[in-house]
Amino acid sequence: MNGSAVLSKTYPSRMRAVEALIDAASGSGSPEGLRNAADAIDEAGPYYGRATTAAVYAAFAELLRITSLLMRWRQAVLSAEVDADRFLRAAKEQQKLWVNEYGEADPARPLQGVAARVAEAATIADAAAICDELAAAPLPVGIFSDPEPSYGHITGSKDIKADEAPPELAVAFLKFSVNGEPAGHIHHLTPGEAHDLEVEVRVSRWPTGATQLILQPVSIEPESAYDFPRFAIPRPEGKPPFCLRARGRAILKVAQSLQAEPFEFRYTATFDPASAEQPVAVIGQRTLSIEAVDIEKHSLTGYAGVDLKIVEIRNQVRKLGLIPSNDIRNAVTALQTLGNLSGRALQDALYQRCSDEPTFQRDIRGDLRRDPRIGSELEEHPRAGAGITDLSFRGIRIELKYEKHAVLLPADCDKFAEQTLSYVVGTGKRIGLLVVLDNSQKTEAPFPAEDGMRVVIKKTAQGSVCVIVVLMQGNLARPSDLSR
Repeated sequence: MNGSAVLSKTYPSRMRAVEALIDAASGSGSPEGLRNAADAIDEAGPYYGRATTAAVYAAFAELLRITSLLMRWRQAVLSAEVDADRFLRAAKEQQKLWVNEYGEADPARPLQGVAARVAEAATIADAAAICDELAAAPLPVGIFSDPEPSYGHITGSKDIKADEAPPELAVAFLKFSVNGEPAGHIHHLTPGEAHDLEVEVRVSRWPTGATQLILQPVSIEPESAYDFPRFAIPRPEGKPPFCLRARGRAILKVAQSLQAEPFEFRYTATFDPASAEQPVAVIGQRTLSIEAVDIEKHSLTGYAGVDLKIVEIRNQVRKLGLIPSNDIRNAVTALQTLGNLSGRALQDALYQRCSDEPTFQRDIRGDLRRDPRIGSELEEHPRAGAGITDLSFRGIRIELKYEKHAVLLPADCDKFAEQTLSYVVGTGKRIGLLVVLDNSQKTEAPFPAEDGMRVVIKKTAQGSVCVIVVLMQGNLARPSDLSR
């Protein structure tokens, strides 16, 4: 192998995946932990010394994503969510895609038995068993080729002799860019608009007889919901390895609900014509997670900055794991109403004469009950743990605080979070809301409403418990007074 073999750059991603699978099997892990582990393996993919080894880990990463769906199914069943089986159906559809790509590939043979178990899964106990089996699956030792990946020892100065077997053939996805910016872990696209999608790939060599490389998107989403480009890259000049780029237009034809999971697209690679050498080892970050919440046409709160902050908070809470999607949905529903009120509190100076916490609570209670999604399901003064909380929506505790002496910054509200956390844990939940009104006398201009929203996280032995904080600003100074 050219360069030095560095095991430490690939081994941690494998161990992270194994630990995530063991935790998931025991019930203490999270679907997001599995997905993060899959992303870490994909990031290392283009730098493995052998393409066949990289292909095994690519197949392993896709199975991690499938097991994350099984874990979401398990959570949904245990929390009695509506249509919990949608996650199981998605896992089985993705398993079919996995079989189409890896079902007959020799490098992925150690994983094929595990993949077959997914198609047979019928109970949540099966999901845990699949995680255990995948964690124990034997995989080759992954070696990181440093400084330059060579995929089967191909360099620009070495020719292949006629009596030698051709080196391994690999296409490594290095980077996706959307509208000129690198695609993140989850990327947002405005639905109904055309966006530039660019892909950068590395090809270890070009097979004899092939005229072009075809990169094709596959997804479990209905084809009527998207139009993503099919890239056809012509044969390049020069000697391998080749670094190639292609650009096309991507369109999501429908918007998704705030509560829905992102769209997922995976790109496959083949050479054309079909008679050219196949198969191709496809490795690297070729899975795109795209979110299409249309907050421009269908605002969540009426305040653009607050809308973006709510989406950011929702994504942050999802990554924590162990929080049932039903609870996240209910917390975000209440947060939308509170976010709107926080925006109006600034725009209309609502809290200029709010004298105490009971008055503040009546206002919050009234706003929440006026939301038809909440209405009669809002409780007042339910008991939780060793105390009485202020408000509750479907078990999501909402604690209220009132401050009239000291000006508060968002981080100052953390001191109130422990009380809210006690109510949250006492209810058997992992998420709650804290709403604080700063009604102290102001001598400076206020900050944007969205800057008063944040998540306070407390780590536990089994995961995390969180409180979403909303700091509202009252008793505002008159703008004309600030210039004197």
